[in-house]
Amino acid sequence: MRFQKLNENKLKIFLSNDELPNSSSFDDFISDSSNAKHSFIEILEKAYDEVGFDSRDYKIKIDAVAMKNGSFVFTVTKLVKIKDAKKTAVPKKIAKNQDTGFVIYKFDSFDDFCNFCGYIKRNNLPNIKLFAKTIELYLYNNLYYLLISNVNKSYPEASMFYSSITEFCKYHSSKKLFVSVLKEKGKLIIKNNAIKICQEKF
Repeated sequence: MRFQKLNENKLKIFLSNDELPNSSSFDDFISDSSNAKHSFIEILEKAYDEVGFDSRDYKIKIDAVAMKNGSFVFTVTKLVKIKDAKKTAVPKKIAKNQDTGFVIYKFDSFDDFCNFCGYIKRNNLPNIKLFAKTIELYLYNNLYYLLISNVNKSYPEASMFYSSITEFCKYHSSKKLFVSVLKEKGKLIIKNNAIKICQEKF
C-alpha cells in the first residue's frame, strides 16, 4: 500500500490485488458495502498518519481504476466539510465494478481475446465456464467486448481471472446502458461460454 498526497484535497492510494482488505477480488470488496466502508475508514486513518491527509469531518468521493498489473489506484477527493461531525467521513462513491450483475472488458482485437483465453488455459484456470452464468463476446465499432453476466462469487480463482484479464484488455463498464448498446448495435461473435469455446476452437 502506498499513498501519494496530491494536495490538501486529493489523495491517491495504490493497492495490489493482494492488499484489498478482507477480500479475494475487487468484486468481492465492492459487493460488501459495509466491508468497503469500514476498510476505507481504516485506510484513510493510515493515510493521515503517513502523509497527513486529513479527511475527517469531510464528505469524500472515491474513484477506482484497475491497472494492467492487477493493482488498483483509488483517488480520494475531499468535498464539503461536515459541521460538528464526530465520525470519519465515509466513501460516497466507488467508481468501477458496482454490483450490477455484469462486467464488460474491451479487447483491441480478436487475437488479444484469443491470447487471453490461451493464457488462462495454459495456467490451468479450472472450470472457467463456472465463473459466470454467461460469457459472451461482441464486436462493436471494430472492438471486441467480453460481457460477463451473473458472476459466481464463490469461484475459487476469481482473483487470478481479474488480474490476468487486465494484461490483455481494459475494463470498460458495468453500466446497464452499455449492455443494451452491445445487444442492440453490436454483433454477437460467440454466444455464452465464449472463453471455453475460444480455447477449444481457436
